[in-house]
Amino acid sequence: MSFSFPRFIYGYHGCDRTVGEAILAGKKTLIPSANSYDWLGSGVYFWENTPERALDWAKKCFRYPNLSRGRIKKPFVIGAVIEPGLCLDLTDMGKMKVLQMAYDFVKESLAHEGKTLPQNTKKKRELDCLVINTVKIINSRQNHDDFDTVRGAFVEGKPIYPKAKIYDRTHIQICVRNLNCIRFFFLPTGIDLFSADKTAIGRNRMRILSQF
Repeated sequence: MSFSFPRFIYGYHGCDRTVGEAILAGKKTLIPSANSYDWLGSGVYFWENTPERALDWAKKCFRYPNLSRGRIKKPFVIGAVIEPGLCLDLTDMGKMKVLQMAYDFVKESLAHEGKTLPQNTKKKRELDCLVINTVKIINSRQNHDDFDTVRGAFVEGKPIYPKAKIYDRTHIQICVRNLNCIRFFFLPTGIDLFSADKTAIGRNRMRILSQF
């Protein structure tokens, strides 16, 4: 079974404008998320091919500060070209055996300790996070390389029209575990990036900070 991903991915990360501009300038790096409820385990999260969704997330974090680790005062988006490398792609049916094996390991380990499995909720995926992070432990014990990235699709939102089975907030996210897979950052094109005071910046321009 091959886990190599055959192409590059354009990912978009919602953040505060100050943070985003510092990353574009090479003065800061993104800090991996390590919450117990992260949907795809620990790592740096990007929305795949949708800067609008990343901006929407940043605006939501501006309205509800408890959603993000750092305070977002001016919603902003940075783009990244990501080389997925060794990818646990959860849109590939052939990869499900990896998660099934990790789940069995977690279940048996917790039962041995007299503990119960964590539960998933609509917004917090503690069980999924634990299972995905456990894959790293299993790979290590079997002398296998850890996954560089994890990619998953999520059906969210409301039907886009009556009786539709297509939902308006369905998306794909990629969680980057190996930060070397981020080849470079850029300022997205074709989208207005708004600060908290509604000042538009960055229309139709892109800045590449480093090369392949």
